[in-house]
Amino acid sequence: MNAMILAAGRGERLMPLTKHIPKPLVRINGKPILAHHLENLHDAGIVDVIINVSYLGHLIVDEFGYRYKGLKIFYSFEPSPPLETAGGIAFAKPWALSNQPFLVINSDILCDWPLSKAFKISSSEILDEKLAYLVLTKTQSLSGDFHLVGNKVCNNRNDRIGANNSKLTFTGIGIYRPQFFQQIKRGTFGKLKDVLIPAVEKGLVMGELHEGIWEDIGTNERLKDAKSKYEGKRGKALD
Repeated sequence: MNAMILAAGRGERLMPLTKHIPKPLVRINGKPILAHHLENLHDAGIVDVIINVSYLGHLIVDEFGYRYKGLKIFYSFEPSPPLETAGGIAFAKPWALSNQPFLVINSDILCDWPLSKAFKISSSEILDEKLAYLVLTKTQSLSGDFHLVGNKVCNNRNDRIGANNSKLTFTGIGIYRPQFFQQIKRGTFGKLKDVLIPAVEKGLVMGELHEGIWEDIGTNERLKDAKSKYEGKRGKALD
């Protein structure tokens, strides 16, 4: 199974911290955020990972090179400005190595969802007739866009009952079939939500609720909060 880490963003909300370094190189517990993801992927048994880069991307290449902790790293060098999430995935074509379902992780999160589960999901019947599998979470800081009916992901905007019962947020961890991105022309901009929402409304997206650690560290305030929670003794939970 292949994996992709989305690391091309400029990190505007983390300025001035990201003026001279890309967001994935911001450190928590003495390591770049990206290192936590790479080590977790290696521990899960992933061998090949694609990282898309744009803003100060050469610093990411300098930091990790093309092999890290047993991982073989491929880079997708995007134009500036980068192509957004779905556009970046379509540009990198992480399915090209095997044409099988693949794992995608946002670089600006901390999460202890066991990545080894992705193997089971990708090889099971769950994705036989579906296009995507999302890891969702409950959070008080964000108003969730989704809810679950069994393991089917539903859109809160079109289901007031579901929205009232449970507001779940996408963690930034998903497993996708290559067909999910076929409609996006390579090299064009595209947000993941613009592809994801129609697929959800067609019943083509499955998922699960993760009740463990999840932090969105896309802003200075959230980064500070994550550091206060997980640096030092408590931070070992992320290693």
